[in-house]
Amino acid sequence: MGPGKALAGSFWVLFAVISCSLWWGCQPSDSAPNESKPRHVILVSLDTTRADRLGPWGGDPELTPNLSRLAGESLVFEQASSPAPTTLAANTSLLTGVPPLAHGVARNGFMVHPENVTLAELLGAHGLQTLAVIGSFALESIFGLDQGFARYDEEFGLEYLPGLYDQNQRRASDVTSRALELVDASLESDPDKGLFLFTHFFDPHTPYDPPDYALREVGLKDGDRADLRQVAAVVMNHQDAAAGVRLGPRWVFSNGLRPELLDGATGDPAAGGRRLARLYDAELRFLDDELGRLLEGLSARGVLEDAVLIVTGDHGETFWEHGDFWNHGLALYQTTIHVPMLIRLPGGENGGSRFPEPVSTLDVVPTISALLGLACPDAAVGMDLSRVWRGEELPLRAIISEATQPIGDIERGQDWPNALKAKAVRRGPWKYILTPYLGGREELYNLEEDPGERTNLLLTGEVDALERATELRGELLRWSQAHSPLPSSFNDSQSDAILERLGALGYVGEDD
Repeated sequence: MGPGKALAGSFWVLFAVISCSLWWGCQPSDSAPNESKPRHVILVSLDTTRADRLGPWGGDPELTPNLSRLAGESLVFEQASSPAPTTLAANTSLLTGVPPLAHGVARNGFMVHPENVTLAELLGAHGLQTLAVIGSFALESIFGLDQGFARYDEEFGLEYLPGLYDQNQRRASDVTSRALELVDASLESDPDKGLFLFTHFFDPHTPYDPPDYALREVGLKDGDRADLRQVAAVVMNHQDAAAGVRLGPRWVFSNGLRPELLDGATGDPAAGGRRLARLYDAELRFLDDELGRLLEGLSARGVLEDAVLIVTGDHGETFWEHGDFWNHGLALYQTTIHVPMLIRLPGGENGGSRFPEPVSTLDVVPTISALLGLACPDAAVGMDLSRVWRGEELPLRAIISEATQPIGDIERGQDWPNALKAKAVRRGPWKYILTPYLGGREELYNLEEDPGERTNLLLTGEVDALERATELRGELLRWSQAHSPLPSSFNDSQSDAILERLGALGYVGEDD
């Protein structure tokens, strides 16, 4: 029996004997903030945005000049993780400070239970005007994430279209324009009231349809695009190169990854891969420009300088690095869970500071609560990050993420739909991944020495690796024991809306 199987076999034994929870609750700083409280709160969520493609996190600074400029005025967290690599689950965690295993949203399409306390509810009760501008149907109000928002704008200009748009959405330019319109209306209606603005940009998500000027910036020709069919073809090229199979993205979405895909991924691009990556970069360039326009508009209105601004992401996207080609949700490699995070304090205080400690987007709610002098919601499990720029150290802790795919038979008969899907725990540089539905497949990486997660240390037979994996598995088990999900169910509205749209376009009849 190999080391991975031996560890898998002891998983449930450890679960039975470990009863105490070391999961960190909402931890405030021991010292009260010295600076004055921000008047406004701006929270920006970048969908499907890999941190490593952005200037402040090691990418090309010329690709994202506005983010690079903003980083010079902000506190940059180099190693932020998302608790889930899918839009609704991750953004629900961002706005509640609660992991999916507690807030109950397993993946897109599930309902946000009203017992969850959102940041909008917290800040609305504090007297702020609460505004949201949403970039895709995944966050539409029918799923309940609009709790606490006085205005929740979800007017999408791009509707579902087979092979092109997999859901209703809108471009970054429309998100920015609408956000500034709502800010103007709010300032006009009550200029003495502070604002909480949540903006969600969706553009880096497939399909790739950037404006021509952004294409030219990355060396592509005007009119270059990649619809969902083209992306699927590139995925199959990579699957074929890795394992000699052409399953397709929909097959793995419903049935899961196969070991030969994970083991066969060399980290090198196959046919069409580099072009898709450049199209993705063009989408990032467009997004960066629109983020810059939003910040310029907020500055011109006198909002930015008296605000705490947090820019982060919900998840990334694997290209060719691992077997989950052009996917987010199936696996938990850094390509999908390492997200950008920076905090700009009023006046750019402490700008340019960088922090290498692992953090989570679950830390946003506790940090904003502390900055405004508010009691953190009881269910929030993150930490107040303001302690680090006051000279305090963050305690070493477990950072947990859980996969949200596949979505087929694996979910049936489970108390929690994600129970058998991949889970990851990071503690310092060490990262452990467990995938129960693949026979308890286990992986261990040292991210300082192996940031690309190429060498599974459990396959080396090193005693230290086995001991480290046992320790991290224990963290994962304690986390599992510490939380139970609020009730939720899948909302079929998206499916019904898609069928209605297809019928209007003539794609389906009554029997379909």
